[in-house]
Order: sequence, then structure tokens, then C-alpha cells
Amino acid sequence: MTILFIALVAMIPVAVLLKRAVPVEGDEAKQMWLRLAGGYVLILMGLLSALVWVVLKDIRQSLERYRVAHRRAFEEMTEQIREDYRRRQQRQADGRPKQTPSDHSDPPGRADLPN
Repeated sequence: MTILFIALVAMIPVAVLLKRAVPVEGDEAKQMWLRLAGGYVLILMGLLSALVWVVLKDIRQSLERYRVAHRRAFEEMTEQIREDYRRRQQRQADGRPKQTPSDHSDPPGRADLPN
């Protein structure tokens, strides 16, 4: 991506040189200048298209990594919820009293405050 950007920036002096080289007389010279200008525009558009393609590819890869990371976190969270549910079911099957979420989620000193 950096190389493409540098190439695009390097095209600025080429454009200045091309603009200064416009022939005043001679059909042959004007045709040659138009060919050079056309080639310059084609190269410029190719570099710009390549830069846009690389940027979009990088964005797509970033989004894919983001999606995979969030999917993994979601699966871990789901597995933790299932494990908690299994433990709760096992405790109930063993005849132990059910723990309420407030038994282990309140910080110390907060359980005695009124709701």
C-alpha cells in the first residue's frame, strides 16, 4: 500500500513535466504528446485502482478478523452459560439449595444495602 501511495505521489512531478512539454506547433509532436498524456492517465488510473483495491482488501481482512474474534468470544460466553446451567441443574438434582445470582455477584459490603 505504501509503494502504491509513493508511486501516486511520484506521478505529480511527471504531470508537471508533461504539462510543460505541450508542443506549440507540429501535428506529429502534438500526437506524441497526446499519446504520452493518455499513457500517463492510464498509469495514474491503474495506480489509483490498485490502491483502492488494496485498501478494500485490508478492510475486508480486518472485518474478517473482527468477526472471527467476536464469534469466538460469543462461543466461549455461550459455553460458560451452558456450564453454569449444567452446574445449577446438577446442584438441584443433588438436593442442594439453589444459589441466587446475588449470592456471588454482589461485591462485599453491598449485599446488606436496601434495593
